[in-house]
Amino acid sequence: METTKYAKINKSVFWGSVIICLLFFGPMILLQESAQELVGKIMYAVTHGTDWMWEIVVFGAVLFSLWLAFGPYGRVKLGGPNDKPEFSTFTWFAMMFCGGSGAGLIYWGILEPIYYLKWPPFWAAEGSAQAAQWALSYGIFHWGVSAWATFVIPAVGFSYMFYVRKRPYLYPSYACRGILGDRVDGWLGRAIDLIMVVGMVGGVATSLGLILPMIANIGATYFGLEDTLGVRLAVAAVFTCLYGYSCYKGLYAGIAKISGYNMWLILGLLLFVLLAGPTIFMFSLFFDNIGVLLNNFLRMSFYTDPISKSGFPQDWTVFYWAWWFAWATYMGLFATRISRGRTIKELVLNMLFTATAGCALFYLTFGSYTVDLIINQGVDLIGILQASGGPAVITYLLNTLPMASIAIPIFLIVMLVSQVTAVDSVSYTIAAMSCTEIRDTQEPPKWSRIFWSFMLFFCTSALFLVGGLKVVQLASILTAFPVAIITVMLAISLVKWLNKDFGEKVKPQKLTLDSKSEEQNA
Repeated sequence: METTKYAKINKSVFWGSVIICLLFFGPMILLQESAQELVGKIMYAVTHGTDWMWEIVVFGAVLFSLWLAFGPYGRVKLGGPNDKPEFSTFTWFAMMFCGGSGAGLIYWGILEPIYYLKWPPFWAAEGSAQAAQWALSYGIFHWGVSAWATFVIPAVGFSYMFYVRKRPYLYPSYACRGILGDRVDGWLGRAIDLIMVVGMVGGVATSLGLILPMIANIGATYFGLEDTLGVRLAVAAVFTCLYGYSCYKGLYAGIAKISGYNMWLILGLLLFVLLAGPTIFMFSLFFDNIGVLLNNFLRMSFYTDPISKSGFPQDWTVFYWAWWFAWATYMGLFATRISRGRTIKELVLNMLFTATAGCALFYLTFGSYTVDLIINQGVDLIGILQASGGPAVITYLLNTLPMASIAIPIFLIVMLVSQVTAVDSVSYTIAAMSCTEIRDTQEPPKWSRIFWSFMLFFCTSALFLVGGLKVVQLASILTAFPVAIITVMLAISLVKWLNKDFGEKVKPQKLTLDSKSEEQNA
């Protein structure tokens, strides 16, 4: 049967997800300021009522990921016996790291330590030495092993389905076939795909709702302009055109080269900040915080604070875990596209530990530099944060660096490239998930890629107009809630497939279905 270049749209998934996005984000544009009070109430009810659930699911994902890597199926190869990795190890890591972190890591790498110094966890006093011990450790915790473990389940599940079971569709519903059977071919499968699409839209809109105001503020200050809502919407529109055009041209294959260049830019930027700042203090603070993190990992993983009700775990940890689940489907599909020929163990360890180390570097540099400005230099970044918001803090911090006139444009380039490559891939992936079937030689229609690019702009604009961190956090939690449930189903399905295909057979070499079949026939 002849395969056309472009796949056909799945009308139920496409229009269903469009309608849900409009119903969720549309009222924000219409109500704007009047929606803030309602958002605050919903946010409190959701986070305080489900905090324990998010923490259990994420910690379970960590244990499940370690079992995948070091259990009996860690040597299962994602591909046939002769399949080799398509990318070098550095390029593979760069694509994984840039795709999973984006510009958000730079944003929070600077701002999180300020929040933790002002409003520290575990009843530490504001601005105290105890608060400083959590300033980096909690940021690394939120961007570390636990965060990437939420990506592991869809990454391994989709990769196993695509490369081992040879199902060239890459739909979340197909990955649940091991537990739901043929029911994924009907309305249940379409509902799963629809939920995953909406979750991805919510996750991307949340990311852009945080990052684009920062880019607008830094750029406006650098060029002597006033940072207004109009400037932010203009930046969002230009950004949308950039990644929309990239998505339209099908530059997905170019992400490897772009990510590689961006990785070198990031490393150069981090090295510059490390050498420009108080290097000895930065290393000392970083390793002190690493010790605090390792010593308190379990406590941080299950911290809900039900007695004093500080709201810290709900505002931060619950928000982050929901945000990661909202991104999990995209990262699973993205990791699948770049991981042919790797073993399950290689994929898991790259996501859990190599990517975590990359994230930790941002807190070593930007995070430690921020703490030094507050604790040792007496800079009132907390006051700037309370008076003008996060973007103004980042603008101020960048201007304290030597050669700021050169460092700031480089910083903006890194931010734009990081976010464009990530969102470009997400738009393409959402368009692909909105199709009936996509084989390995097909692409989603160009018009659908453009449509989803501007749908993301619409949802991001809604967050701009309402404003406030609570709105951004609520968008992640509500859209990610059903995604977390489906991810658990995907994990169960994966275990059933592994048991069925390989049983308890463990060999010292890489395991593939083809080699297993040959042994059985012999």
